[in-house]
Amino acid sequence: MSKTLKLASLSAAALLGASLLGGCATDQEARDMAQAAMDAANSAQACCEANEDRINRMYQRVMAK
Repeated sequence: MSKTLKLASLSAAALLGASLLGGCATDQEARDMAQAAMDAANSAQACCEANEDRINRMYQRVMAK
């Protein structure tokens, strides 16, 4: 399972859980929650990719020695 798919699944689960715990939400509230979940997932993915790039650069430097 890819990292993006995992993040999307977690975001969807968080959204579903929030909607179940919060009771009935308006259409706009549901959209806002979904957007917030997507923003969090995108932020986490960007962080993960930045860390992966940093580790790859360090690995390349070590292998070049």
